[in-house]
Amino acid sequence: MKKTTQSSARSGDVVYDYEKGAYVSQEDQEGYQSLQQLLRSDRQISQPSVRSGSSAFAARAVGDYTTYSGQYSQALSYFAPTYTSDPFLTGKRNLKLGPVNIGLGLYQGLEYNSNIRRTAVPVSDIISSTLFNISANYRVSQNNVLSFTGGIGVDHYFNHPELAAYGNGNYLFNVLPGTTLAFDIKAGPVNFTIYDRMSMRPALNNAFVGASNNSSFGVFQNDFGVAANWQINSAWALAVNYTNTISEALGSNNKQFSRTMNTLHASLTYSPTATWILGTEGGVSFLNYVNPTLNDGVLFNWGAFVSVPLGKSTIVKLSGGLQSFNFDAPTVFAPLGPGDSSDLNSYYYNFSITNQLNARFSHTLSVGHESSINLASNFITADFINYGVSMVAWKGGRFSISGYYENAKPSFTNLAFPGTGYKLTQFGVDLYYTHQLTSKLRAGTGYHFGRADYTGVAGRDADQSGFSFDLNYNLTAKAGVNLGYRYFVTNYKQSNADSTQTRVILGFNYNF
Repeated sequence: MKKTTQSSARSGDVVYDYEKGAYVSQEDQEGYQSLQQLLRSDRQISQPSVRSGSSAFAARAVGDYTTYSGQYSQALSYFAPTYTSDPFLTGKRNLKLGPVNIGLGLYQGLEYNSNIRRTAVPVSDIISSTLFNISANYRVSQNNVLSFTGGIGVDHYFNHPELAAYGNGNYLFNVLPGTTLAFDIKAGPVNFTIYDRMSMRPALNNAFVGASNNSSFGVFQNDFGVAANWQINSAWALAVNYTNTISEALGSNNKQFSRTMNTLHASLTYSPTATWILGTEGGVSFLNYVNPTLNDGVLFNWGAFVSVPLGKSTIVKLSGGLQSFNFDAPTVFAPLGPGDSSDLNSYYYNFSITNQLNARFSHTLSVGHESSINLASNFITADFINYGVSMVAWKGGRFSISGYYENAKPSFTNLAFPGTGYKLTQFGVDLYYTHQLTSKLRAGTGYHFGRADYTGVAGRDADQSGFSFDLNYNLTAKAGVNLGYRYFVTNYKQSNADSTQTRVILGFNYNF
């Protein structure tokens, strides 16, 4: 199974050559970039981490603990992709201990947060974050490779550890999504991967999507799986993946979100010229909750997809198919549970078009409709639109603007259940400008606006505005410091729960 590296916004995916006055990719030295790569590092202000303060959470994705639930995420999948996290190393392996290649990175951050839970009555704290990143591989034989990639760290709340996203001790243990131990085996034309991936991080109850994160909780997740890729011939390829997922919600009041899921996914692709791709994919997931508050079920997805280049600068992707979710009859009813008896027999689709006008300007449009499991009902159905533009404005400067729209409706709303979900419409815009001032110093500033409108409930509609400023300085080829400032304002339209939040973050990272 192919592995990809997802870089953090701290380092970015594009290397700026200060002498040439252009952004240069490691994959393409002529400067043509993937727009997703360009935009990903620019969206730190709306990065869908619980403590980021952004309201840009996607209601359609909150039920998936595998990754963060951001508005700019790709099409939803419960098939546990084998992505990896590489926040500081960007693929580099800087040590060799005998036959083992090792890349090591250390990040230490100190943050002042004026309102750690973004409530009307603010509570401030100082938070220390330590993250150790490692990527190592050992070639057992010519056809067998053992590898480990991951980020492991701790957060320390100096004054109010009881208000942390999970746990009430002085230290919160974090394992970044994508932390993976994998064993790759090549057997003729078939590549097998046996993997175990784990994470421990904050998640969000999507009954509170849009304006407040004061219902965040911690999740420990472990995915064990076996994947196989068979290159049948030069045109045909078959991929099969089985994953067993155990998700444990942390905290005594969150056990209703704990679950196990067994998933089998397969895809068959046809690409005779290695330029366009046609294929079919699908899978089935068996969902079992630890507690009966939410219903067990069987989720089935199947469809087709195509990816076609139009000329040298445009790529069109289209996927679509059927979704069938069948849930057990509810045994817990309001006010203790939603009591949802809904099943789903519907469709999904995702269309995207990416255009690279030249080395300096790119834009992409994505439109989709899909259903996914929910934390306040059996499932949630959403229509969404994303659009983004990225351009090199002038020497040293890069600007991006992106917007999102989402209309999400839960399968069931029960006013007698305190945690019920409501129909939600969200839209927003994110702007970010970064400038390479010198070969060592980079500055960036951003703005976020988001609106969340709920149907059928008062006091939840809200607007949020955010401003960010960042300075990054490379002390040496291995060490760097960064200073960040965040200011968020949340205004509720029909309640007195308005809040402001100021964050000042000082960080140091070092690659050994």
